[in-house]
Amino acid sequence: MIEYLQFSFRWMNNLLMRELPLRCTIRLWDTYMCEPNGFSHFHLYVCAKFLTKWSKVIKSLTDFQAVMIFLQSLPTTKWTDDDIAELVSEAFQLKCLFPKAVTHVAGTT
Repeated sequence: MIEYLQFSFRWMNNLLMRELPLRCTIRLWDTYMCEPNGFSHFHLYVCAKFLTKWSKVIKSLTDFQAVMIFLQSLPTTKWTDDDIAELVSEAFQLKCLFPKAVTHVAGTT
């Protein structure tokens, strides 16, 4: 079983910079700067969408090591502007569907 902390720490600490090509990171961070609380709140929705994007592959992997290796070397090296735009768009949809989800992290009601 994989705990979120085992892979999400890197995603949160590096803001997905190690998971994406530089051009996609710049596009993503541009969105974060345009969104209110983009780095602190919108990033959570992006990470959630990032995880669901690979959920079928992750579920098909059979052992801890295979899952961790996959999560630390996601197949994003050839991502284009269209790929990151789709991810951002889907994260925005999550934000609109679950606007109070960040209160779970903040510890407020």
